[in-house]
Amino acid sequence: MATLEKIRKQRLWLAIIIGGALLAFIIEVGVEAFGRSGGSTTVAKVGNEKIDITSLQRRVEQIAAAEQQQNQTQQIDAATRQQQVLDEMINEELLNQEYEKLGIYVSDKEISELMIGKNPAPMAVQFAQQAGAKSPAELYDFIMNPGKQGVPQEQVAELKAKWDELKDEIVKQYKYAKLQTLLVGCLQANDLDRAQMAEESATTNVVLFAKKDYSSIPDDKFPVSDAELQAEWQKLKPLFKLDEEVREIHYIAVNIEPSAEDITAAKKVADAAYAALQKGRGVDSVRLLGTVNIDTALVLKQNLPSRVRDYFASAEVGATMRDTVVNNQHKMYKLMNRQQLLDSVKMDYVVIQADAKTQQEVLAQLNSGKSLDELKKAYPQKVDGKLDDWQRIYNMPDSTKNKINAATTGSYFVYTTSDQFGAVMRITEKKPAKTFYTLATIKYDAYASTKTSEGLRDKLQDFLNKNKTIKAFEENAAKAGFNAMNIYITPSMPQVSGMKDTRKAIKWAFDSKKGDISPIFSDNNDVMLVVALDDIYKDYMPYTFDQGKEMLTQIVRNRKKGEALVKQYQGKASDLNGYAAVMGAKVDTARVAFASNGDPILGNEPGIVGRIATAKVGALQGPWKGENAVFVYQVVKQEKEERKPSKEELDNRYAQTRGAQLFANPRNPRVIYNILSNAKGSKVEKHLIDFY
Repeated sequence: MATLEKIRKQRLWLAIIIGGALLAFIIEVGVEAFGRSGGSTTVAKVGNEKIDITSLQRRVEQIAAAEQQQNQTQQIDAATRQQQVLDEMINEELLNQEYEKLGIYVSDKEISELMIGKNPAPMAVQFAQQAGAKSPAELYDFIMNPGKQGVPQEQVAELKAKWDELKDEIVKQYKYAKLQTLLVGCLQANDLDRAQMAEESATTNVVLFAKKDYSSIPDDKFPVSDAELQAEWQKLKPLFKLDEEVREIHYIAVNIEPSAEDITAAKKVADAAYAALQKGRGVDSVRLLGTVNIDTALVLKQNLPSRVRDYFASAEVGATMRDTVVNNQHKMYKLMNRQQLLDSVKMDYVVIQADAKTQQEVLAQLNSGKSLDELKKAYPQKVDGKLDDWQRIYNMPDSTKNKINAATTGSYFVYTTSDQFGAVMRITEKKPAKTFYTLATIKYDAYASTKTSEGLRDKLQDFLNKNKTIKAFEENAAKAGFNAMNIYITPSMPQVSGMKDTRKAIKWAFDSKKGDISPIFSDNNDVMLVVALDDIYKDYMPYTFDQGKEMLTQIVRNRKKGEALVKQYQGKASDLNGYAAVMGAKVDTARVAFASNGDPILGNEPGIVGRIATAKVGALQGPWKGENAVFVYQVVKQEKEERKPSKEELDNRYAQTRGAQLFANPRNPRVIYNILSNAKGSKVEKHLIDFY
C-alpha cells in the first residue's frame, strides 16, 4: 500500500486543515503562573461549567503544533489570540450544554458512516488523500491493522492520534449541523405569516412629501440640560446595560523612535553597506557587516517596482541601486543575474497509484491516444489527473524545470515514479520566455538607541513625577508634549487601542482604584505606555460617557426641534405646495410598501412607513414630527401588485427576515452564540485577565 511510503516521504497527513466553525483561530503562547489568579484555575465559567486554565493551555499546545506543521507564521498579538481561542472554547461549551438539553448526539453508526462509509465527510476524504490512501476506509484499515503491511503498531500511533482528532472535529461539526437543522425546522412560516407578508407587499403607496431636516436648524437655539439627559437616559436605560465591567482610562503612548542622532548613525551603516555592495559581483562583503538584512530572489521583471525595473533595464549584471529612505529604512539592490526563462506552460498530468508495470502501461496508452476518461474507467481508483492546467514553472525546483524544458510538446513523459505511485505529464503549450532578474535586496532600519529610549523614558517619568493626580495628568499632558487619549476598556479587551503587548496595562487598570496612575509599561518594544484610571462602571454605562451623551443629546434636541417646527408650521398652509414654501423645502416623490424599510429619499425614519401605509389617498397629513425631520405628506396613488408571490417566495422572505437564515445561518454562528450566552442558566463569566 502507498500509505506508509507516502507518510515516510512527505508526512502530509500532519498538515490537517480543520475548517469547522468551532475552531477558528491559531495561538502560540500559554499563560503565566497560576499565582496571579489567587490560586484559582478557572479561566471562564459557562453556567455551572468551568473552563480550566490547563484546558486552555492544552489547546494552545495543540494548535501551536498544528501551526508549526503547516509552516504558518502568524503576526497576531499573543493576548489577542489567547482571548479569541478562549471565546471559541466558551462557544463550544455553550453548544455542548445546548446539545445536552436538546438531546442532540451522534451515534456510533453515524460516526462510522461519516468516517468510513459510502459518503464520508469531506474532511475525512481530504485526510485520507493527504496520507496517500484511496479512501478513508482504506486508511482506517491501515491504522487499525498495520500488521497487514508488515508495519509495527508504534509507527502508526501518531497517525491514529490524528485520525481520532479528526473524528472528534467531524462529530462537533455534525452536532452543530443537527442544531441548525432543528432551528430551521422550528422557524418556518405558517399560513398566517405568509398571508401577512403577502399583504404587506401587495400595495405600494406613491407619496408626495416635503420635509425640514433638523440638521438645518442651529443647535445652539435648542440647549439640552443635564436633567433632560438624565431623564432620557432613564427611558433608554436597557441600551446602556453592561455585559461586563467597563473602566474609563486616559493613556499616554510614547513611540520609541530613533532620534536625529540615531538616524545619522544608521545612515553611516547604510553608506558602508552600499559601498561594500558596489564591490565585486556578490554580496559577501555586505554580509560581513552583520547588521543588515539580505534577501536574494529570482523575480519576474514585470513584478519589480517600476523605479527598480527601469533602473536595471539596461544596466550590466553587478550594477547597484540605492532606493529612497522610507520610514527610516534604507533599501538598496544589486543585480546578480538577468536571464530569459520559461515562465509558464499548459500541461496535462496524470497520477497513477499502482505498481511500475501499470504505470508504464498507462503511459503507453496515453501516448497512443487514449483519453484520461477512458483510462480512469479502465483503471478504477488507480488513475486520475487534470487536463489543460496552466502552471508557472520559474519558481519550481531545477529538476522539475529541466524536465519541462527538455520535454517535447505533445508527448507524455514520466515526471516521478516509485514502486506504487507515479505521475506522467504532457506539455501542450509553452508561453514565450520572459526576462527574470536575480536581485539581491539589502535593508537596514534605523532603530532607537539605548540612549534615545532611556531619554524618552526619563522625560515620561519626569512628567509622572510632577503630575500625580488624574486632573494634572490630563490637563498638563499637552503642555509636556504628550497626548492623553480617553478610552473605555473591558477585561476581555486584549489590547489598548490596538497596540500589541499592552494586556498588562489593562490588567493594571482592573486591579487599581479610581484615580490611580500606572507605572510605565514597555512590554511593547515600540511603545511606552502609562494609564490613568478615571472611573469604574459595573452595571450600566452612565449618561455622561462621550458616545452616550452625544446620542442622548441628539435625541432630546431633535425632539425639541421637531416640537418647535410643528408648532411653527401648523395651519400655515392648506396644501402640500404651500407647506413646502413655508418650510423652505421642495416636494419630492417616494414609493413605499409596508414590507419595505421605506424609500431612501425619506431618510432614516422608522415611523413613516406605517403612517404612509395607513394614510387615506388624497388626504394631507402633517406636519408630523419624525426622528430627524418634520414631514408633510400626501398619498396620491396606490399600486396593487398584480402577481401574487408564491409560497416558496414567501417562505424565503420569512427565512431571511425572521426565520432560519437569520438565526441558523451556518456562515454566521455568532448569532447562535449570542442567543445561547444570554439564555437563562447560561451566564458567561470570563477570568482570563486574572492570569496576567
